[in-house]
Amino acid sequence: MMENFGKQAERFGTDIRYGLATQVDFAGYPHKITIDEKYVIEAEAVIVSTGASAKWLGLEGEDRLNGRGVSACAVCDGFFFKGQDVVVVGAGDTAA
Repeated sequence: MMENFGKQAERFGTDIRYGLATQVDFAGYPHKITIDEKYVIEAEAVIVSTGASAKWLGLEGEDRLNGRGVSACAVCDGFFFKGQDVVVVGAGDTAA
């Protein structure tokens, strides 16, 4: 799926680069991002996309019921439970 996203972005002229962001400077404009401690990229906008990982509770049946009523992503799977009672477990932005 991510490869398809990349291909679509390239069709619209996106310059895609890979590397590890080792430093950012948001104090000025344009923003400066250092990649692999040696290359500096300047950008008008920066999207910080750090990924996510599920924080399971360790309860009996979580693995067995994953995708069958138990989910770690309300945004991803909420649609499938439209009109039903749903419980969100977590605190702060974990449950958001």
